[in-house]
Amino acid sequence: MSLYDVTERMVEQDGKLIIQRSQDVQNLLDDNANLASFAPSAHGDAKFRLAGRIPFVVAEQWSAECGAAIGTKEFGEYVKRKLQDGDFARLRVKGF
Repeated sequence: MSLYDVTERMVEQDGKLIIQRSQDVQNLLDDNANLASFAPSAHGDAKFRLAGRIPFVVAEQWSAECGAAIGTKEFGEYVKRKLQDGDFARLRVKGF
């Protein structure tokens, strides 16, 4: 199983199609913890660092919550706020 396997389940209920997406993220969380111990805080003169990694299904949910498409500036700002929340600490690698 890779870090990014997403499972979809489609169910018809009361004449409506319900699509449930899930993702086993334990490997991603474990990998984030490993990266946090050895990933550099900055890369060269650019001072870039890996702040965190977000599972696809979580990114989709956050995109819907904030009303911005994945990859937009608005989405990035929303993700930054979410990653700073202690509830999502396991998604962080080095933080902001």
